[in-house]
Amino acid sequence: MKKKRLLVLGAAIGGGAYYAYKKIQKMTDAFSKVVMFNSEDIKYEQDQEIEDAAVVFGNLDIDLTDIEIEDGATIKVLALFSNLTIKVPQEWKIVAEGNNKASNIEIDTSEEEDEENKDITLNIEYDVRFSNINISNE
Repeated sequence: MKKKRLLVLGAAIGGGAYYAYKKIQKMTDAFSKVVMFNSEDIKYEQDQEIEDAAVVFGNLDIDLTDIEIEDGATIKVLALFSNLTIKVPQEWKIVAEGNNKASNIEIDTSEEEDEENKDITLNIEYDVRFSNINISNE
């Protein structure tokens, strides 16, 4: 009887590990940058292309202040039990929308310039759960 219980327990653990592995693999396929159980700073330079990012049980700071683009851009972000900060140039308009479950989302736009007069729009598509997101014009 004990062998049967151990076999069932081993199968359950193996099944759970396989499920977690497949979820992580799916996330790494969907997002260019994935940060797990870690802290990372990403600073974009001039013509560098903006990549989608995910952070799980970690901290991710994305700095877009030195990037130069003519048209608008879109970034998709996923945050699970994490802290995410996105810094955007003063002259960009920020449009953020998505799914929020038990999270804090702060969007601090510059008050110096009129939002309607900004030519470049950064669209942020987010999926956040039990996380903190701070998006600001710097």
